[in-house]
Amino acid sequence: MSASSSIPVAARRRRRVLGWFGGEEEATPPPAPASRTLAQQRATVLRRLFDDIGTLIFSHALTPSPCAYGVLHAYVSGEDPGTGEAVAEELRSGQGLNDASIARIAARNDAAQAGALSRIADALEARIGDCLAAVGESRGSAETFGNALHVEAGRLSSDPQATIKRIIGLTEAAVEAARLVEGQLQRAREEADTLRNDLHRARQAAEHDHLTGLPNRRNFEQRLREVAGGTAAVALIDIDDFKQVNDRFGHPAGDRVLKFVAAFVRAGLPREVLVARYGGEEFALLFGNMSVDQAVAALDEVRQRLSQRSLVHQESGAPIGHITFSAGVAIAGREDALTAADLALYAAKNRGKNQVARADP
Repeated sequence: MSASSSIPVAARRRRRVLGWFGGEEEATPPPAPASRTLAQQRATVLRRLFDDIGTLIFSHALTPSPCAYGVLHAYVSGEDPGTGEAVAEELRSGQGLNDASIARIAARNDAAQAGALSRIADALEARIGDCLAAVGESRGSAETFGNALHVEAGRLSSDPQATIKRIIGLTEAAVEAARLVEGQLQRAREEADTLRNDLHRARQAAEHDHLTGLPNRRNFEQRLREVAGGTAAVALIDIDDFKQVNDRFGHPAGDRVLKFVAAFVRAGLPREVLVARYGGEEFALLFGNMSVDQAVAALDEVRQRLSQRSLVHQESGAPIGHITFSAGVAIAGREDALTAADLALYAAKNRGKNQVARADP
């Protein structure tokens, strides 16, 4: 693809984002000069994302504050599942967004995150204190036992029978003290295991999409940064004409379609392929140890099978019809991998949708 595709990519994103909020579509801006570099293309995409969020802020008559931008950015990008779900609930309620609801969402999520972390930190601090106390008690008991044995050793020659009885008593007391310390350490270990599970669940919630259960954008981008050399491919896929599903059947039906497509793509690819929800109706995939050709072939097979499925609205029985997606695939090791995959995705959309396109080398 040529560099001139960058502006249409931004326009596509603008239409898509505005579609989620029920906004108006804007006309595609004129093509950019062919001399634009990929860095300039990425800057254009980021500026458009900023503009899209600003448009949403004003379309809902929100105060253009950092709080409003942060909440809407979390919803659009899918980076914060809790905030995204809260915004989605407000939109599905039909009440729309306002300054009060934005402030409530921000405060609720901040409080929830801070509260969860505070509880885990307090519990960890308490368990560390218990362990230190147990270790200190064990050390004190050992020193007392050693000193007592030293005293009794001096008495052994003068009164061996009584001394042996006292040594036996000291030994039994030391064994009992050790047993008590072992019990304290075992309880601390069990509570630490519980805290470890809590941390694991918190990490899972922070790194997975609340709707589809897939890894989220933050998780995906972290995994992508870990790709160093070797053979790997990255892909972006976007459900075709998804706004029509929301417009005709409502957001709950749209959510079910998203979950269906997510599960279908996940089941249709090898387990080692990372499938993540990237935001909205867009998914990101990382094909470890697979070339671009292999990734294109695998993804195209899933695309063909999905296009043969016809969905029905659960509540009304009305046919939703065939669901398709378009995709762009690029080499994962390149610095601009996601930008290249996004440009290829736009090319697939521009050529008629329901196809997989390969990025330019």
